Amino acid sequence: MRTTVEINDAIYKKIIKTYGKRNISNTINEILLKYFTKEKKQSLYGADPWLKKTGTTDLRDEYDRDL
Repeated sequence: MRTTVEINDAIYKKIIKTYGKRNISNTINEILLKYFTKEKKQSLYGADPWLKKTGTTDLRDEYDRDL
């Protein structure tokens, strides 16, 4: 699809310098694709990424303890 997008001059110059004039559309498409397809991690465990979901098979009864 063709459309017109206004880009900040500083960003335009940076894209031209880094990727060249012929790759403007491809570069913008790659950046937008990464931004919009980024996986959003929402967990019931909050902000602690080291906590993992486990099943109830790991739970012990009170009879399993050595007292």
